[in-house]
Amino acid sequence: MNKAVNLLHQYISNNQLDKALLECKKLLKTYPKEIYLKKLLSHIYFLKDNYGLAIFESLEILEIKPDDFDSINALGLYYLKQEEYEIAKHYINKAKSINSSHPAPYHNCGELFIKKRLFNKAAEEIDKCISLHEALSDNYKNYKSALIMRIDVFVALKEQNSAIQFIEKYLSLGFDAELLLQLTQINKNSVNNDLIALCEEKTHTRSFKSSLEKYQELVPLYFILSNYYEKIDPVVSEKFYLKGNKEVFDIQRMSMINFQRQVLRILDNYRDIKGEIINNQDKGKNNIFIVGMPRSGTTLTESLITANNEVFGAGELMSFYDLSYRYILDKDKHPDISNMSDVADKYIKRTNYFLNTFSKVADKLPNNYQFIGHIRKFMPASKIILILRDPWDLAVSLFKQRYVESISFASSMFNIGIQIANFEMFILYWQNEGVIDDRVLTINYENLVKNFEKHQITLYEFCNIKSEYEPAKREGFFAKTATMHQVQKKIYTDSVKKKDEFQSVKHEFVDAFYSQRDFWRSKKIIDIPNDYFGYNL
Repeated sequence: MNKAVNLLHQYISNNQLDKALLECKKLLKTYPKEIYLKKLLSHIYFLKDNYGLAIFESLEILEIKPDDFDSINALGLYYLKQEEYEIAKHYINKAKSINSSHPAPYHNCGELFIKKRLFNKAAEEIDKCISLHEALSDNYKNYKSALIMRIDVFVALKEQNSAIQFIEKYLSLGFDAELLLQLTQINKNSVNNDLIALCEEKTHTRSFKSSLEKYQELVPLYFILSNYYEKIDPVVSEKFYLKGNKEVFDIQRMSMINFQRQVLRILDNYRDIKGEIINNQDKGKNNIFIVGMPRSGTTLTESLITANNEVFGAGELMSFYDLSYRYILDKDKHPDISNMSDVADKYIKRTNYFLNTFSKVADKLPNNYQFIGHIRKFMPASKIILILRDPWDLAVSLFKQRYVESISFASSMFNIGIQIANFEMFILYWQNEGVIDDRVLTINYENLVKNFEKHQITLYEFCNIKSEYEPAKREGFFAKTATMHQVQKKIYTDSVKKKDEFQSVKHEFVDAFYSQRDFWRSKKIIDIPNDYFGYNL
């Protein structure tokens, strides 16, 4: 069995998860009582973002071995990712009680406190995690994720100088591109010329064992260099952005056809359920959704509507999107969700975890725009804020962020063009269906940053926020997104009008955008005007 298990580990390390899953299931047929294989199966499901099956497999192990630390600790993580925070807390604490010297439960606990915005408590847990790791390993790269989480907490507490010292301490022990990228994003002036020269050298002199290793090594280097040169030499900066995104694109090999299929299935489902009657018209009264394309201003909007004592900023919650997505596109594998009303109930239960002293919860997952009709139907008392932005400014802003999994289309101007056209089609469809009504407020990003005080008043009135707006809270707002360093700054308009950037690849974006528009016109789902919500390319 050892040879087969080694092959399984190789598949996992190479991110060949479908092969790993197939091989693991095959081995379990031969060795059905082998707990280690069951743990691997659970872990593979987790890596494939199938938290439900990962949880199921781990719970089965506990029926055989109730105090198994690995499975209990894993359940703390799995429930955390599933956003079942109360259950996650139970398993995290249980894992600590079984093995208080293992760093993993403290890592998970730190992440849970970050979600609750209890950053000082998060710092204590992560510091404990790091100290336990340091006792076990001399190589900080073995626990780099804990270091990056600690950096996030420094930023959340507005302790940028401490963050810089923290990063420099570990960089002095050995070069790491991920940590240097963090330093570049916090303060470019802290990055000396020698480090930049070393980054450039590493992009030229390395040979790689695989395309995955090449991607892992080169991408952070390219984004360090693009970020560093952005103000110094925009031409050089663009060159590195293009190289970095090419590496991401090559490793992804994604097909946008799947997005088209998903759009059609979501709309088909809405047509099936839109006639249903919802008796409880107060459902969702504590929930605010902020939606739009990623990089359209959703984080800025969240920072504004949570700068008070009423609204908790929960960040980008996956729950509504994930539950809806799995029900609509994969309902046979999720018998616990029998209808969209179940989705709303589960979502509300999860978000109620954040209420405590707050009366409302804001969820700023941009992609929830795909389910505006479903939200309006099954959570009729909720409020939705829809953010629109100039399409080319949006494209450039997406392209300049290092997205890999969360926004997989952002590494290609072609794919960005297609996805913005898909977004347009969704919003036009919801407008035509009449669901963008008085409970949906539409805001243009450009107007938001130019007339911030006016929009603050409008947003508070729309969300029925009675508390006084506190500017210091907005400027101290932390969001674990690509904009986390920008959102704590004063409001500027320099993110508007990026017309002169990336002209060498703009045609890819424009051609893809109009081509995808033609595709949706051919489906005769909705009439599509010439302009894009009042914007021109």
